[in-house]
Amino acid sequence: MKKFLTLTAASALALYMTACSDNSTSADDDPLKPGSVYVFGSDYKTGELRWVSEDGVSEDSKEFNQDSKIVGVDGNLFVLERYGADNLALVDVSNKKVTWQKDMGDGANPSDVVKANKDEVWVALEGAAKFVKVSVKDGEVVKTVKTDGFNQGKASTPNLVDFEISGDTLFALFQRSENYAYPVPGLLALYKLSNGDLLDTIKLAKKNPMAMGFAKGKLYIASQGEYNASYGTDADDKRGIEVVDFDKKKTSVVVDGEKLGGGVYAFAVDPEGVAFAAIYKGFGDVPVVKVNLSEKSVKKVSDIADAEGSLYFDDVDGVLYVGDRGAKGGLFKYDEGKVTKIDAPKDMLPVYNITIVR
Repeated sequence: MKKFLTLTAASALALYMTACSDNSTSADDDPLKPGSVYVFGSDYKTGELRWVSEDGVSEDSKEFNQDSKIVGVDGNLFVLERYGADNLALVDVSNKKVTWQKDMGDGANPSDVVKANKDEVWVALEGAAKFVKVSVKDGEVVKTVKTDGFNQGKASTPNLVDFEISGDTLFALFQRSENYAYPVPGLLALYKLSNGDLLDTIKLAKKNPMAMGFAKGKLYIASQGEYNASYGTDADDKRGIEVVDFDKKKTSVVVDGEKLGGGVYAFAVDPEGVAFAAIYKGFGDVPVVKVNLSEKSVKKVSDIADAEGSLYFDDVDGVLYVGDRGAKGGLFKYDEGKVTKIDAPKDMLPVYNITIVR
């Protein structure tokens, strides 16, 4: 096992301070910024990219692999074609054409993209024991950071599922599964944003973490935990939302699965101190709850049945976007306590995930 760097209490506190300093009715009359909201649809056979204007979701679409994730970074739109394709593509938002498309390697399963600098991005790979820095101009890999030291048991990858950045630090979230099980809790690793040098690691309290986000200078991590016999998740204390204490190098649970109603499938954070969690009770049964992180209170968001289509919080406009894959689903926005369905073509595929490009 690789020997990892450790931090003194003073340096850990300094790192923490650096992190602190620096996603039903018909459409209403509050117009969306043309082209800023993008939605990916999938029926598990085909996939399509569409975009949102003042009139709703576009009639036009762009085809991609059915298992794809879209991420907006610094004015750029990236399409992460996952299992069955394993590509990273850059889409020109001015004409919706692919600028370049690069193979990340068989089974690489790209999972997230964040800004490294004005010319490069870091790309997380869930299916490979590494992550890479890529040139925005041409998609070429300019640096590789190995993560095989985090592999659990005989697993070939530590399952990197999410990136966050704050100040000069890159935060990486690892699930650490083995043979489709989660024998140990997840792991948070901290890297130097500029070059990928490992700074520290922090063991999580819960298993199978899904996503993370910053609110009021604190990093919150949401975990789904292990599946039950029915392939759902139980409302118990084996999963939940935890917060990172960088000084003590540990986490503590804010709200557990018993209070949430199950494990967290998707997670979006309002920097002002509110989180939204899609709770995976079972296939097709994924409600959304609103969590006040300081008060540790949980309130269900009405009119959402199956939020397997992801959550995205727009911290500029203060709006939550929800992809509901249920029979009466579609693309929704939640604003000031009201859920509104955005107009969309009848042939649009069920929402798979959402992003915003600015």
